[in-house]
Amino acid sequence: AMLEVCGEDARLRYRYLGLRNTAIISLFVATGLRLEELAKINLSDFDPRLQQLSVMGKGRKMRAVPINGEARKSLKRYLGVRGDGGDSLWKSDEGNPLSPYSIQIMIARLKRRAGVNGGGGPHRFRHYFATKYLEAGGDINSLRLLLGHSTLDMVLKYSKFVDVQKALSSHEQFNPLDHLYRGRNHKVGWGGRY
Repeated sequence: AMLEVCGEDARLRYRYLGLRNTAIISLFVATGLRLEELAKINLSDFDPRLQQLSVMGKGRKMRAVPINGEARKSLKRYLGVRGDGGDSLWKSDEGNPLSPYSIQIMIARLKRRAGVNGGGGPHRFRHYFATKYLEAGGDINSLRLLLGHSTLDMVLKYSKFVDVQKALSSHEQFNPLDHLYRGRNHKVGWGGRY
């Protein structure tokens, strides 16, 4: 819904802001970057040949983050309207670098306009990325590296969340009572009389 609002802005009113905001949300969703990491990206951090960003994470640790697919396309569209001047990747329509706070405000406004309810700011994108990555079959250690975690502790929390969600959704398929009513298993037997 938020990407639809950005697309509408790009088509109807504010081409620059719509394309910039689409690129920001796309990178959040496709990479799981932290707000501060995303806000501090410079043009010089992007290597189009390798399709990756060099990101300074927590503890001043550098890591490579792949930028491909739709995220790369949205970033390329934004770079086409960004204009010259300054190394900061994200600029306001006046040409000033965006701070983490201004990105947070932009996300809150987009959520409101898109009718997205519920709490959570930009960090929700990180949670979304991690859980969807694992649901799609990504491995825990690769996710750890992509998110910039030094240990598996935090990644295991995402994994546990995904496991619980899988268990809850599989319940409908494997619920024994429903199987009885569908005629797949006509007897309930625990060794006693019923």
